[in-house]
Amino acid sequence: MPVVPFGKPFREKYFTKLDPDIYPVNHGSYGVSPDPVSDAYIEAINFSARYPDRFYLTEHKKQYYEAVRVVSEFLKAEYGSLTIVDNATAAVNTVLRSYPFQKGDKIAYSSTTYDSCNYTLQFLKNRVGVELIEVPTLYPSDDDEIVAKWTKLFESEDRPKLALFDTIISQPCARVPFEKLTALCKQYGVLSLIDGAHSVGLIPIDLESLQPDFYCSNLHKWFYLPPGCCVLYADKKHHHVIHTMPISNMYLDDSVELSPQLEATRFIDRFSFAGTKCYAHLAAIPKAIQFREEVCGGEEEIWNYCHGLAQKVAEYVSSKWNTSYLKHTVTTMVNVEIPYQELGLDIDLLARNVGAVTKFYLTKSLHEYKTHAPCIAHNGKLYVRFSCQIYNEFEDYVYASDKVYKIFQELVKSDLYKSFK
Repeated sequence: MPVVPFGKPFREKYFTKLDPDIYPVNHGSYGVSPDPVSDAYIEAINFSARYPDRFYLTEHKKQYYEAVRVVSEFLKAEYGSLTIVDNATAAVNTVLRSYPFQKGDKIAYSSTTYDSCNYTLQFLKNRVGVELIEVPTLYPSDDDEIVAKWTKLFESEDRPKLALFDTIISQPCARVPFEKLTALCKQYGVLSLIDGAHSVGLIPIDLESLQPDFYCSNLHKWFYLPPGCCVLYADKKHHHVIHTMPISNMYLDDSVELSPQLEATRFIDRFSFAGTKCYAHLAAIPKAIQFREEVCGGEEEIWNYCHGLAQKVAEYVSSKWNTSYLKHTVTTMVNVEIPYQELGLDIDLLARNVGAVTKFYLTKSLHEYKTHAPCIAHNGKLYVRFSCQIYNEFEDYVYASDKVYKIFQELVKSDLYKSFK
């Protein structure tokens, strides 16, 4: 059990840095750190500032290897195969831009892949000459349908060298059957790169059991670390070819052979230092694990509260709007259909004017109504995404959903919207 009930009491005690007048229902985008974790982060900044030479030349590596050790244990990853980078975008770039792809190699990805990863794939296509294969994915869709699409690709003449897929998609926020897709990659000899930006702290991850080729997850979203902090895992057979971004003074060429002892930590040693920057998140990782265990009552308590709240929110808002929600994809985030026809919205008009619509929406949500929930047009419908966290309670979403509806009402009546036609 948590030491203080989740919801408003928990927010008032452990999330005091949040402005008291906001309704934060978008944890999934940037995360929020509880006070004990953010305080440890700030203290680490102050510690390094008191004697920079001491920190960078001796203390930094102690903190790095301890952080790697505890997070490896948490994720059941073999020590030496998991390191820490800035964010999931950096992690995916690290793998894709390090791996020795050749012209004509094929990379498969889902149509719901995060934009920054898509751009990285486009970069490889233009720079290296890889061929890209998009796997169309539309929701609602069940796991068997998704696995069948990837299986069909793997059994075809277009079998890719590498497959990039998510644990939980950003938008729409659907849980992907990544365990089955990872096993499928092994079966067909395809490299697996799992973009788990939304995973650690949200769903259980067991890398010893999963055994992907590559995996990453932000720790600053659902694991309560300050941004940016992300784990990057690489199977040991790939340690020679994965290098830091940027290349720094820990670089070793792929061909360099080390003693068995040094080879065991080759990967994490290379990533121990990638230039002078803020490394304060390293000291906060053990504090985040301690907070989750001792203050929150453990992973199951966190999941049960957040998932239960997400389910309740999905049912309430969809009932209030007389619409639907993506039912089998509910984790601690949920997509609820916005009644765009009732509101008089034209999805095609919104899509053609997405920049102006986004500016209007952000101005209203962030500054006027003090709550923000991201929206997406997908498969002919308009959805809003709500994220649920231990500092939230049901009333946050009653308010936020009312404001989402009101913003679109105001948009339809605005001169801006009339100018689109």
